[in-house]
Amino acid sequence: MFDFKFSDVGEGLHEGVILEWHFKEGDAVKEGQLLVVIETDKVNAELTAPVSGVIKKLGAQVGQLIHVGETLVVIDDGTGGEAPQAEQPKATEEVKKEAAGEGEENEQGVIGEIEVSSAVMASSNEGVTATPAKAEAAQRALATPAARKLARDLGVDINQVKGTGAHGRVMKEDILASSSPKTTTQTVAAPKVTISTQGNVEVVPITKLRKAIVSAMTRSKQIIPHTVLIQELEVDQLVELRQSVKNQELYADVKITYMPFIMKAVVKALQAFPIFNSSFDQENDQVVLKKFYNLGMAVDTPDGLIVPVIKDADHLSIVGLARETRRLADLTRDRKVQLADLKDATFSITNFGSIGVPFGTPIINHPEVAILGVGNISRKPVVRGDQVVPGYVMPLSLAVDHRIIDGADAGRFLNLVKQLLENPSLLLID
Repeated sequence: MFDFKFSDVGEGLHEGVILEWHFKEGDAVKEGQLLVVIETDKVNAELTAPVSGVIKKLGAQVGQLIHVGETLVVIDDGTGGEAPQAEQPKATEEVKKEAAGEGEENEQGVIGEIEVSSAVMASSNEGVTATPAKAEAAQRALATPAARKLARDLGVDINQVKGTGAHGRVMKEDILASSSPKTTTQTVAAPKVTISTQGNVEVVPITKLRKAIVSAMTRSKQIIPHTVLIQELEVDQLVELRQSVKNQELYADVKITYMPFIMKAVVKALQAFPIFNSSFDQENDQVVLKKFYNLGMAVDTPDGLIVPVIKDADHLSIVGLARETRRLADLTRDRKVQLADLKDATFSITNFGSIGVPFGTPIINHPEVAILGVGNISRKPVVRGDQVVPGYVMPLSLAVDHRIIDGADAGRFLNLVKQLLENPSLLLID
């Protein structure tokens, strides 16, 4: 029997909801066939069968929640053995190892094998009196890998946090409420508010994606002191250049928007000001400057905002950026984007101009140190020489991490982006 457990499919995802089974108990399945679709915080993960055989048991039904480390499916692959029954209490030594977070194992994942932590949650010791020798292991907090990662990001000792979840499990809210002064100069716990559901109301549970957004935005605003600079650009030449490229038959299959030009300008500015292409490691008092340029682009989906990443954007032409932008945007809206396409951004861009909004104050995607917000291009009166004439104006909003980026540097970065977009022929010169 092959006990196929639900693995950490990446980015600290620790649970998912079964969306669709492609096989039922008793069906024969071949290795590599699509087995199940699971909704996680960020993507719909398609998991394939790790072995060939007959489905003996499904660990969860459609609509049910499954955690990392739990049995997803049992497959009779002809190797013998019995299908696992209900989880039995673990041996004392195994509990100690799991509680201490020792050991890692390889589990079959979305693509091949991926490395996951075996310390999902320690077994319950309810009704058992811990001996002094076991006291240290028993003090380890019950928490998921995602909660532990959040604690590390905020500099919180998770073992000192009082958990409010089941059996004292430490929740993300507990960690946020217990953030240490080392990470934030002042941490204020969110007040507990009871919201009445009486009267003519509708209660709508938020999606897993929205929960992830809540966590990310709260973490960013709690850690990073944001400063926002706003600039207006005259982009008549950019409008003309974009139109001329659109009219080229050679690029008839490419949707040329303004975003590829903005991305190209941002990459050149990042190369000129490396501090904007970095992360701040406050725990070790150092800045990690990155020598690669991966641009995150915020994509509006029916379920919420998702940020796929254009890798090595400095190696792509404007047409190449346009193709990659469209490819990732389509996959993201269809919830088919892969986790690899959501990781390792070094700088992000959000385009609220696509919904007709000129100005905004974007939130930095931690642990990045800056984000550029793009407003909608509109026709306005502009002053040229001694004359007021109509012109195309694009607003930009640059939010920076004021811990390591000063306003003067932010202004210089924004002015370079402005110069490049107002004179777009400069974007064509490497």
